[in-house]
Amino acid sequence: MQPILLHRIQFENDELAFREFYEANVFRLFQFAFTFVQNRELSEEIVNDVFLKLWHKRGRIDQIENISVYLYVAVKNTAVNYLRQSKNRLDTDLGKQAVHHFYLSPDPEQLLVTDELRRRIEAAIEGLPPRCKLIFKLVKEDGLSAAEVAAILSISYKTVTTQLTIALRKLEEVLKPSLQQHRMKV
Repeated sequence: MQPILLHRIQFENDELAFREFYEANVFRLFQFAFTFVQNRELSEEIVNDVFLKLWHKRGRIDQIENISVYLYVAVKNTAVNYLRQSKNRLDTDLGKQAVHHFYLSPDPEQLLVTDELRRRIEAAIEGLPPRCKLIFKLVKEDGLSAAEVAAILSISYKTVTTQLTIALRKLEEVLKPSLQQHRMKV
């Protein structure tokens, strides 16, 4: 679907296709921007600026190798540039940024999970170190590959996979007692 939308945007100047593409991507990019600037309005402005620039450069969309990576990197760079320009003394180190608005995408398996277990999962995710939580969110919630996350955050692929392993081990520790209880009931 995405390649068709991008084709319509680039070659047909299709505003409806652009709106559909925007709506499919805006929420996750907003969350990502918020990670840096910790401000709702500014996060919206950053994401809208990135999409406006994409619209102005729509004639070259086919030159973008991976549109998801492009959008995330553009949001990150715009946020970091804003922080530099505002002369805030906020530390832009990803390792110190908070990740907000994490949610688990509903699917049939998740519907079987009890509220208590879901709360434990969310608490375990919230308890992850910030960088680990950000990487986990980008891979598990936003559906990006480890290689894409590495490119977006300008870190090595190995760092991404290591952080994912840490996150999954932490979740396993938290969930192990609940899963054992569930097995006993079955």
